[in-house]
Amino acid sequence: MSNSYVDGKVREALLIAKGSRSVTQKLLITWAVQDSELLRGMAEPFLKAIVGAAVDRAGRPPAAPPRPASSLSKEALQRVLSRMGEAESDSESAPETRPTAAVAPPTRTAAKGAGHEKSMMAIAKAFAAKKTR
Repeated sequence: MSNSYVDGKVREALLIAKGSRSVTQKLLITWAVQDSELLRGMAEPFLKAIVGAAVDRAGRPPAAPPRPASSLSKEALQRVLSRMGEAESDSESAPETRPTAAVAPPTRTAAKGAGHEKSMMAIAKAFAAKKTR
């Protein structure tokens, strides 16, 4: 396959599209669907990468189907958020009591988890407040 055929078609498409790259690309795609010689000529330099991607994709386990997002009504979301606020304010106002027996200090992941939980609650409250406005 000669590059001159592909180059000629690209120049022809550029002339028709008056230099517009996006119009030229759309035109070449349309032509390539109808002209297997043009398609092969344009794809040939990329054939190894195309085949490699196909092999990689075929070698992977099938993807799990996406889980549907749960949809809460506005009222249900508001109840959940109000409970979250109550639980947070109860834990902040209640004095912290620790058993007198030796207890291992919380691990770093537990400490990070608590901060993450508070952050997520703050985001949820802000999102709910924005939705109710």
